[in-house]
Parts: sequence; structure tokens; C-alpha cells
Amino acid sequence: MSTYSFKDITTDDLTFTSPEKLGNCYICNLYNDEDLVYVQTPILKIFNINLSNDVEEDDNYIEVSCDNKQFIDFLLEMDENCVESTFRNSTEWFKKNIPYEAIDNMYTERIIESDGDEVVYNTRFKIPVVNNKVQCNIYNKDKDIIDIKDLNGKNIILILHFKGLRILKENFYLDCYINQMKEVDTNNFNILNDYSIIDDQEDNIIDENMFSSEIQELRDQEKLDAEKKLEKINKLKKELINLENS
Repeated sequence: MSTYSFKDITTDDLTFTSPEKLGNCYICNLYNDEDLVYVQTPILKIFNINLSNDVEEDDNYIEVSCDNKQFIDFLLEMDENCVESTFRNSTEWFKKNIPYEAIDNMYTERIIESDGDEVVYNTRFKIPVVNNKVQCNIYNKDKDIIDIKDLNGKNIILILHFKGLRILKENFYLDCYINQMKEVDTNNFNILNDYSIIDDQEDNIIDENMFSSEIQELRDQEKLDAEKKLEKINKLKKELINLENS
């Protein structure tokens, strides 16, 4: 399995297979060259985890916020590529020429909401669940397996599998689900949470008299040097006076 950063994916280079029947829908698998499309996200923040006992896949998802505009643009480009690829291949896939507008109207694009300033974006990603059990691996920052509920409100990085087009009778969409999740620590400072200051450690208290003897010796030496210098100057003065009077 090859994983790509979203920054390294060129949507125009992605290819779809011809539709294959799967249950009550058709699937067009998505490839990047010969690789399945596993994409690593930037840092996201979870603000809601929705797990349902319902059999509907769409009822199991996480909602995340993202301030990385490049990643949001990537998700939008993935949707655009789905519509354009379906239009280009409509004759081969469906044995008829389907107008672009009709394909665009049938496509269910990803819901992305933004704040008023378009600085933070919200979207959701599907959690794979079988028999009420989450199928993707979930790690904490120490790479230990944890329960998905431990991630609520946390910063995370995801590995997403963009599986391909899922074509239903009345609509179609890009099938994407979470393959892996990992908690990340965005705090660059290792701050101790508990009180950790060492009290009553007299040995660690700085002695105000520390180095006092060394300092006094240095001062005495400086005084002695100054006296010798002054004595030498006075001696020279006397010699000059004697020369002038001789």
C-alpha cells in the first residue's frame, strides 16, 4: 500500500475503471497509476464523532475542522474530477452520450462549510463500521491502539481511502472512508501538568557569600598592583627631577 500526501496528488492523473456491479450499485475503482488512492491529510481537529447502530454506512462519520485551504481545494478538485471523468467516459460506460449538466446534477459533492472569513472549514469523513465495530486502526501520539471515542476534540491526521465512484440509480458520489487515524500533539512545549517545583532543597539555594573570598583576594591583588604602579611612577618623577637639576 502506497500512501500519498494530498499535496502530491494530481487529480488529472487519476483513473477510474469501468463500472462493475456490486449489490444494488455500480463501482468504478480509482487508481493513481497502478496504486489504490490512499491519501494523508494535514492536521485536522475532530469536533464530533457519530457512531450509529443503524446499518446505513453514512450514519458513521467524524466531523472535523480544517484551516488548510490547500487541502480543501484538493477535496473540491477530487469532486470536479469525478464529474469530468464520468462525462468523458459516459459513452463507454453507459453506452450513451450523457450531457455534462445532467451528470453534474446527479453527482453528490462533498459538503464543506466555512466560517464567514473562509479561514476554517468543516467537513466529515466516513468511518468504516461492520457489525457495530470500527474497522480502521486508531492510534494515539505514542502509536498505541486506542478507542475512537478517545479522539473527540483532539487534533488528528487521517489516511483516507478514495475508493472510487459509487453509482446508484438516482445519484453517484466519490466513495471515501477513513483507513487510519492518529492523534497528533501540536503543543511544541513539554509543560508538566502537575506541580513539580522542588521545595526545601537547601543544597540548591544559592549562598550569598559564595565566591566572597575569591572576590576579596582579587580586590586585594588589584589594590597591590595599583600601589606598585603608583610607586613606580613616583620613582620616575624623582629621577626626572634629579636629571633636570644636575
